[in-house]
Amino acid sequence: MAKNNGPSGESPVKATKWKIPPMRVESDDCAIYIGRVIEDGEITDDGTPHHVHVGEWVELLPCRSLAEIMALAEVGAAAQSGAGSIRTLCQELSKRVTGWNWTGMDSEPLPQPYENPLVLESLTDDELMWVLSAAQGKETTATRKNA
Repeated sequence: MAKNNGPSGESPVKATKWKIPPMRVESDDCAIYIGRVIEDGEITDDGTPHHVHVGEWVELLPCRSLAEIMALAEVGAAAQSGAGSIRTLCQELSKRVTGWNWTGMDSEPLPQPYENPLVLESLTDDELMWVLSAAQGKETTATRKNA
């Protein structure tokens, strides 16, 4: 384990050698929608998109654990107990999102998400859904441009 106890007193940083290389996904198309209207469970007005991660990226492992798949199934099946399921999903995603250069609403860098589910829980629902889509290999605007 590599240690990083520099002059500013940073805590130790674990050097990781990935068996499967993480993939980098550009986050330009991640949008937070303000003013969205949902009626009877359906979006009737998308609201105004704010692309808050332009020029930023997420790195993630391109394979899912069974625990993540089960958490996804629980989120889909359990509308009333969804909070616990979403918490479990964030825990599992934090094992796959190995790094990012995302910033918060204050433009300050967010903590690294790897093995840090609380940072994923602090995202907006739109941001978490974008990370989940990227983790599932869903096509983003950046991947469409590269095709």
